[in-house]
Amino acid sequence: MNPILDILAGLQNDRARAVWLSTIPLGVIQRDHADIAAVLGAAGFSGGLAYIAALVAHVNSVRLEDGSIPIETRQITDYSRKLMWGAVKQGEMVE
Repeated sequence: MNPILDILAGLQNDRARAVWLSTIPLGVIQRDHADIAAVLGAAGFSGGLAYIAALVAHVNSVRLEDGSIPIETRQITDYSRKLMWGAVKQGEMVE
C-alpha cells in the first residue's frame, strides 16, 4: 500500500476517516479510489464509501459548456458529504 493509504488504514474511527476524506486532494481520490474504497469497506464506513463514490462521479462528470460541473452532480456530492458527517455524528452519540 502507499503511504497515503497507510494513513487512512491506521485511522481508528469514522470521524478521523471523514476528516481524511474531506481534506485529501481530489487527485488522490481519482488515482486511488478503488484502494480507498477497499480500506473504507474493511473499516465498515459505509458513509465514506458513498462519499467517495460521489467524489469519483464528480471528478469524472462531463462539464457544461462554461466549464462548470452540473448542479445535479454538485448536489449529489454535497448531499453525500452531509450524510457521511451526519452518520459520524450519530455514531458518536451512540458511543
